[in-house]
Amino acid sequence: MKSLKAISIALTFMSASFAAFAESSYNIAEFYTVVKPDSGTKAVGIYEQTIDVEYILTPTKLDTGKYVVKVVKIGDNLYRIKDSDICVETRYCHEWASYSEEVVLIIQSNYGYTKGKIIFD
Repeated sequence: MKSLKAISIALTFMSASFAAFAESSYNIAEFYTVVKPDSGTKAVGIYEQTIDVEYILTPTKLDTGKYVVKVVKIGDNLYRIKDSDICVETRYCHEWASYSEEVVLIIQSNYGYTKGKIIFD
């Protein structure tokens, strides 16, 4: 009986530690307001190259706090909050989020190198 209890306790600790490592946390670099321009909109990029524009991103400020939201990946290190015009730029994030995925968004500041964290499960 004691060995069964010891095994169940060990399994509980192992499953808790697995759950702790299952989430992926990434730093937030910037917040943007997203505008999708009309089809055919172009811009001039670096080295005077003309590029097609998919989204126009304008830096914005958000209220600090902890939020549970759904995001969709719209570009490299760019995640748009579903049903809003807000986009989050991350640092070195490798999450696909091709369909809406629920995440925890922790906004700590609107200034500095790191503005908060985005946590994927």
